[in-house]
Formats: sequence, C-alpha cells, structure tokens
Amino acid sequence: MSDASILFSGGPDSTLAALYALEKFDRVHLLTYHHKLMYRTGRHITVVQEMRKIFGNDRIIGHEENIDPNYKICYFKDISKYIKKYRTYYIPWLCGACKMVMHFSTINYNRKFKISTTYDGANMESAPIFPAQTQEYISVIKDLYKSYKMEYECPIYEVTGTDKETEKFGLTTTKDTKKEHIFFSTQHSCFVGLLLHAHARFYYRPIRGRKRMSQISSIFLKEMIDNCRSLLPEVE
Repeated sequence: MSDASILFSGGPDSTLAALYALEKFDRVHLLTYHHKLMYRTGRHITVVQEMRKIFGNDRIIGHEENIDPNYKICYFKDISKYIKKYRTYYIPWLCGACKMVMHFSTINYNRKFKISTTYDGANMESAPIFPAQTQEYISVIKDLYKSYKMEYECPIYEVTGTDKETEKFGLTTTKDTKKEHIFFSTQHSCFVGLLLHAHARFYYRPIRGRKRMSQISSIFLKEMIDNCRSLLPEVE
C-alpha cells in the first residue's frame, strides 16, 4: 500500500492537503504536533473522525506528538547570537522554529514507517504574515526532505477558500473556518502565533518590508537546520 504523511493541524488548509493525498495514496498519516505554548489542543479530532467516517478507518491514521523538548532546543539555542545577527526575534523563533521542529519530527516518523511523501497545508494567503509559509522557506524544506530521499509538497498553496473546497469532499466540520480568528473550531490556537501575527502586521511588514522577511527566513532556516542537526537522523 502507498502511504503519505500530512502535517495536520485540523484547519482547512491541512485538511484539504490530506484530502488531495487521499486521491493519490492508499493511506494518509495525519501528524499533529503540539507544545506548551499551544492551547485548545485536540480540536482536530473532530475532523479526523469525520474523515474516517467518509474514507474508512483503515485509510486514516492519526498520530499526535509533543514536540516541546525539541522546540525549546531550537527556540533558545544561541538565541542571543541570532537576535544580534538578524536584529529581530520575529523570523527566527516564533512559527519558524516551531514549524522546523515539526518537519524534523516528520522526517523521523517517515523513516520509521518507510514513508517517502509528505504533504503540507502551507498556503499563499498566510505567506505575508508567517515566514514558514513563504516560497523561500518552503524551498529550503524541500531540499531538506530531498536529502533523505523524500518528497515534500504543498499541493494547496495557490488554492483560495480552502474551507469551501473541503466541502466538495463531503466534509462539514471545516465549513466557514476561514472566517475564524484567535479561537478555532477545528484546530489549536497558539499564544506566540498571535504575537507573530500582530508583530508582522503592525510593525515588521510596514517598516522592514515583506521582501526582507522572506529573504532572512530562508537564510536563518538553513543556519538553524545545521545548528540543530543532532535532532535529525543521519543521511544514508
């Protein structure tokens, strides 16, 4: 049987990515990660249950993992050096560091279960705010997966209205979730994510510029991958 893993929050973007994967693969592994700064966790379960009801329990495999220990390593390791170098805490340590650890965990999971393809719900609508959703960041992550002979894809990157698209597959739990803010019905919320959103919208983007954000995010990510390489398996 063919398998794919999905970085799965339960939101409409990652849900649609999982639905696309179900059109190509026999089974999808929905990988949901959390750490102590997230709250209202576990809300993705309603989406998982509905997907199992529609597509069958044998095709939907759920996996939850606490990434708090590794998140702390990547968040705080050499933090003073990076703040001095990049002159901002915005790009390196909020969602960028968190998402990087999720990718590390996914690569380890893929190795364990012999999975060679990972889908992500990264979407261009979020790119102006979140560095981890920029094309530059995604390009570095693609190369990281490729070094382990794995494919990393963002199949819904240019899709707008992903919550409406999930309805076409028969799902109702993600309906109108794009209208939600701060508190989400099908996915967790994150305190630092809210800080990043405000910092990006009201300071970094208008003053420093979106282009600079994209450029620095990819440079920093490469450096952080090397700095935290011990959390990854060795390349064969």
